[in-house]
Amino acid sequence: MGYFFTNDDVDNISETLGLKPQEFDKGWTWRLLNKGTGQQLIFSIITDIQLEHNERGNLISVQTQHGYFELHNCTMFMLFEPDEVIFIQHDDFKLSSLIIGKQSTCSMFTNINREILNHDFSELAPPLLLSAMQLSIAESVL
Repeated sequence: MGYFFTNDDVDNISETLGLKPQEFDKGWTWRLLNKGTGQQLIFSIITDIQLEHNERGNLISVQTQHGYFELHNCTMFMLFEPDEVIFIQHDDFKLSSLIIGKQSTCSMFTNINREILNHDFSELAPPLLLSAMQLSIAESVL
């Protein structure tokens, strides 16, 4: 089973995003609005959900005006000051991340080789730089 989100975690996420969630059975939903751009984002944390076979876990879902994204079985999260929450799913070889920002921003990186986090950025191919830089902040806690 992935990370078990507590009420304290939800309070910390809410403080970072500057918004309280709507609570429902086994989860929470936040509705973010960037007043400057009109961009909206709705995301939910659902705990204790049946994933596959007999495995139970969590699900982070995000709906924006540009698409729908899911991260299954989040294994950890980080608060990245001043206004982002980074949800991470990882194993020994790969990691995926969903980054939610207070200004209704959303970035998703999936199936990234963990090896790139240890590379010298100047040696990486340019298309790999953004994911390597974004995810390197999580390297110290993985």
